[in-house]
Amino acid sequence: MPKHCVARTSLSITYWLTAILAAGLLTACAVNPTFDEAQILAPVAQSDLERAATAEHQGKQREAAETYLQLATQAPQPARAQLQLKALHAYLSAGRTNEAAKLVATLSASPLTPLQQQLLLLEQADLALLSDHPKEAIAHLERMQPRALPKTFQVRRLGTLAFAQRLADRPIAAAESLAQLDRVLDGENARLSNQVSLVSALASLPQSQLQTLTRNGSGTMKGWAGAALALKGANASPERLEASYRTWKDKHSGHPALPDLGHAYADRLTGGYTDGDQVSVMLPRNGRFAAAAKAVRDGIEAAKRADARNRTPTLKFADSTNATRVTAIHAKAVQSGADYVIGPLEKPAVDALLSKRHLSLPTLALNEATRSDRRAENLFQFALSPENEATEAANTAFTMGSRRALILYPQGAWGNRMATAFRRQWRNLGGSLLGQATYNPTRPRYEATLRTLMADSSADLLFLVATAEPARRIHPYIQSLAPAGLKVVATSHVYSGRFDTVRDKPLIGLYFVDIPWMLDMNADDPLSRKRLMGTSTNAAGPLARLYAMGIDAYRLTPHLTDLSQNPGAFYPGQTGGLSMDALGRIKRQLTLARFTAQGPRPADETPD
Repeated sequence: MPKHCVARTSLSITYWLTAILAAGLLTACAVNPTFDEAQILAPVAQSDLERAATAEHQGKQREAAETYLQLATQAPQPARAQLQLKALHAYLSAGRTNEAAKLVATLSASPLTPLQQQLLLLEQADLALLSDHPKEAIAHLERMQPRALPKTFQVRRLGTLAFAQRLADRPIAAAESLAQLDRVLDGENARLSNQVSLVSALASLPQSQLQTLTRNGSGTMKGWAGAALALKGANASPERLEASYRTWKDKHSGHPALPDLGHAYADRLTGGYTDGDQVSVMLPRNGRFAAAAKAVRDGIEAAKRADARNRTPTLKFADSTNATRVTAIHAKAVQSGADYVIGPLEKPAVDALLSKRHLSLPTLALNEATRSDRRAENLFQFALSPENEATEAANTAFTMGSRRALILYPQGAWGNRMATAFRRQWRNLGGSLLGQATYNPTRPRYEATLRTLMADSSADLLFLVATAEPARRIHPYIQSLAPAGLKVVATSHVYSGRFDTVRDKPLIGLYFVDIPWMLDMNADDPLSRKRLMGTSTNAAGPLARLYAMGIDAYRLTPHLTDLSQNPGAFYPGQTGGLSMDALGRIKRQLTLARFTAQGPRPADETPD
């Protein structure tokens, strides 16, 4: 039996039933001191409840939801509402947002007990997050009455709130939620894991902003910022991280940061495997994805070499070129004693694993499945999606204050996908779309298209979808025609990875989102791009971002269960700030950069 056969539980039946049980046990602080689910569901046959729970545990969430709803039709209140809440939870666990939204409307018009009202708000927040509406999720969570909740629900609320605040680009608010969570959690292990996420989130802030928080922050947050600053300034090795943290802790012995925080932070940042761990890595050796797979593999192997804990796992590579054999390869990995699986890389192969509904050990797929309305226990999905970059461009532009956008994108499928992703997120955020236009990237001139698109001078943002060469031609035209105050934001596709002072001069002033690793934000890290470019062509070439993905895949894998069980958990990756949604998908927060005469720099380091 693999050592790490822990099923995902953040929205699983285990997690939810644990919360319900805690509600019954912690009656002193409950909204309704008499709340007891067993008592509420007494009118329902136990065999029927077990049938639904078994289906949910087996990954058949839709079947479980339909069973709960069928039982609800014959049950009196409040049992009916409780069964509907369980069905809602099952639908959300499967990503079936349409069915969940209809059930929310039904429950909102139903008589609910006070605690059921609080549960509904929690589920509504999860629905909003699955629908990419983090601000709506925050609103639901802030309507709750946390002091009246059983402790388990307080924990879930604060973790979900921190996750939503990060997605809404409110990192300090997310850290404050995790600081509140620290005061609620019981047990040193749970607190330590949460504290690592807290300081990781703060350490991802720009140095100047973190220093300001250290000087001007209030209460314990000032101290948390100081701890993060100590760790941020010593990220070259675990030993230096721990020494820097001990020095800070000795001066702040009264702060709630735990003595082992430096060690735990270093573990999460550099590896975190235990002695004897085995990792099976499924990557294609041939075919159209072979070069991408080689870049990922190089990153994985570099991360293992840099893991200074002397507890590095055994890596076993398997050829997944034939997507139809992926489930058999995975089964062989389980039989051979693997503790984790990394891969596969191709969507059809991820789809094949998703169809299993339950995997017996944590598996980090390096792409997202085609379907978003299904999940499999222990399957986690990590993708460098272009659409994710378009979404992040919308988030960062909105955070900068832009509200009235234009979109310029190339003709063809890729341009349409990028524009659609930006458009959807921009409207989710509440922004206005004033106009959009397509262009032919092979043409040398774009004045007519741009004059028509930019006729409305009230626009304050232009989202540019382009690769580097067309961007060099288009951006000067935009600058010459742009109304005052217009910001131009693009995705990482405008940056080749090597800045040429002559060729890239037309890009100066252009904003774009990219992974931290491409900007060498942690240049003293042994795995920084600056250090690795001379050792691997994949670290320097067009597949560099996949190399960084390999680094993160190695480091992220032993923490998958923690990320899945704790919605507030955060990992500071090379490919962005990483957290996990309710369906096991890794959500990335990218860095906003800007071209300067000296090359790309994080936007907070460049003048407006």
